[in-house]
Amino acid sequence: MNSDLEPRALRIAVGLALESAILSRAETEDLASLYSDPDPRGVWELHDRLMGSEDHRDREAAIWLETGLEPAPIKSDPTAFVRELREMEYVLFAFISRAGGTQREVNDWMNYIANAAQFITDGFWIDAKIMLSRALQASRAPPVEELKSEPGLSYEVGVFQGATISYFDEVKGYPVTLRIPEERLDAILTLQRSMLEIMRSRMRLEAPEEPELIQGIIHRLSSSLRHLMEEKAEEARRELGTVTRQIADWLDLTEDAEKRDLVEGHGRSIREALDSI
Repeated sequence: MNSDLEPRALRIAVGLALESAILSRAETEDLASLYSDPDPRGVWELHDRLMGSEDHRDREAAIWLETGLEPAPIKSDPTAFVRELREMEYVLFAFISRAGGTQREVNDWMNYIANAAQFITDGFWIDAKIMLSRALQASRAPPVEELKSEPGLSYEVGVFQGATISYFDEVKGYPVTLRIPEERLDAILTLQRSMLEIMRSRMRLEAPEEPELIQGIIHRLSSSLRHLMEEKAEEARRELGTVTRQIADWLDLTEDAEKRDLVEGHGRSIREALDSI
């Protein structure tokens, strides 16, 4: 476990996992509890439990939690791994024509493998892990499982599934870390906290007159956070400027005092974070 990670950075790592879980409508209770009081051991234990899940949504949250763990040195050659993935992409492509009514599922499986190979090539290892987790999910889809009842296809499907498991196991060993400038930690944490609270309150904050407005606020807050983590301050300021205008638009649409207090509070926090960037 990474006991040396700055406490604010550890909370941000848990927040990334919570954001992922909310977006995918996965279980969020344990992640929300950990976000309120993060500790290295708790992050490690929840990561292991979620990573062992059969549900891709849980595994994706675990992948984001890894940014709060001590990274291990990579033990394999990414270039050789990409070659293996490209070979599997070709094999699955050739298999699609024989997959009958399961062509869409096999095509998804192939595309996830292909995208993972490209992400590894480009150095985006979090994205590669997510793609291979999705490939694993696609390989276990019920229509794919039904193919194993066909004598002419059963063996091949089993081999492809086993290979996909091994690919995911290999990419799990690729290290991922948060590298956030210390001077940005407070602003990022403030914005993330507001974004997560808005996400969890979204259903009761949606304005009937403009139902997409809250989603737009959430999207731009998430985008601004990514820009800050990548040290793209100007892009973050531009997104947050739009967010403050969207919040003003939202306040024009409701007279509910409780909702106004909640959103105005977030608006103040966002403006303070914007001023500090």
